[in-house]
Amino acid sequence: MADATREAVLRGLAALRAQGCPIAADPRWHERLADVGLRRWRSVARRHRGRRLGPDERFRDLVRGLVAAFEPDRALVGPLVRDYECVARLIVEAVTSTDQ
Repeated sequence: MADATREAVLRGLAALRAQGCPIAADPRWHERLADVGLRRWRSVARRHRGRRLGPDERFRDLVRGLVAAFEPDRALVGPLVRDYECVARLIVEAVTSTDQ
């Protein structure tokens, strides 16, 4: 899955790492973060059949998907969820800027 959107997400994750984001701190996880996030974003219609999510709901769905994929106990995430929101925002920006 080497597309422009994925490449934009990977570049963004590298920038987040340079800024000190703990979610993007380990570059070995960048590809998985990109793949999980893009798959979650692109599968929203299938997972929410018969219901059209607004932009805010879709963003929260993406954050939930990232947390579920990377945190063994979602209840313990706490303030770290802000860092997942930062990664989710990056993914949304990449998707909307590359029009895919």
